[in-house]
Amino acid sequence: MARIAWWFWLGLVLFLGSIGASLAGLGWVKQNLTPLGWTGVVLLADGWLARRGESWLARFPWELLWAAVISIPCWLLFEWYNSPRFFRGEPPLWWHYQGLPPWPQRGFGYAWAFATITPAVLLWAQLLRPAFRRWGQGRGGKVPQEVGWVLVLVGAPMALLPLLWPSPYFAADVWLAWPVLMEGVNFLAGFPCLLQSFEAGDRTRFFALLAAGGVCGFIWESLNMLASARWVYTVPFAGELKLFEMPLLGYFGFLPFAAAVFDLWAFLRWLFPRPPEPLAR
Repeated sequence: MARIAWWFWLGLVLFLGSIGASLAGLGWVKQNLTPLGWTGVVLLADGWLARRGESWLARFPWELLWAAVISIPCWLLFEWYNSPRFFRGEPPLWWHYQGLPPWPQRGFGYAWAFATITPAVLLWAQLLRPAFRRWGQGRGGKVPQEVGWVLVLVGAPMALLPLLWPSPYFAADVWLAWPVLMEGVNFLAGFPCLLQSFEAGDRTRFFALLAAGGVCGFIWESLNMLASARWVYTVPFAGELKLFEMPLLGYFGFLPFAAAVFDLWAFLRWLFPRPPEPLAR
């Protein structure tokens, strides 16, 4: 087995150092704790994957770059749901940003933070995947094409409804719509998807994505609690029961969100001429 890559230690120093500097009140670090911390989290995961010869940074650097680029519009999609009528000056539905710097510094911080989301989820899912191999593999079987059409026909109206009728009560709908819709689209288009893994009797990627969503969600919210540029939530149900700033029920949303991250990345990345190598694993 290979050694841990040197950038694992860089990520650890960046993650713990930025938390320490934020607690010490260092202004710029406290303001940018989320992108700084998450850059560390990405390096930590990828550096540990080097022990298994699966480091994206070492083997697929362009794939890691593409994942970061793709991550920005993917997260902006969910920002759109949170502020579907931003051009009318209407307030966001579920989360609000506080303590943000002025433009253009704000735009740089947005892009940096958003670019870490997809790499973090994918790398942590890959890191956690071996933990599910004992009971995540079994008999497969052909999944009928009709399943893909059902997912599309269910997911598409779920995705459209919160835009046509914005309501704070549709939070769960948004997080469920996109993994359902994109899983159906990817399956019908022949792109990599979880249903293909199920056909092969492999459910490890599915379980690993759920676990990665939970892990990443916890770290996101813990870093956010320490940052000066941060988000706060306003939800119409059980909003007072919180861990950090996130209402407890909201943590369940990170699980399907991780599947959505995978499906959106698989769809957008597969549109490029060369298929994404890590998906073959």
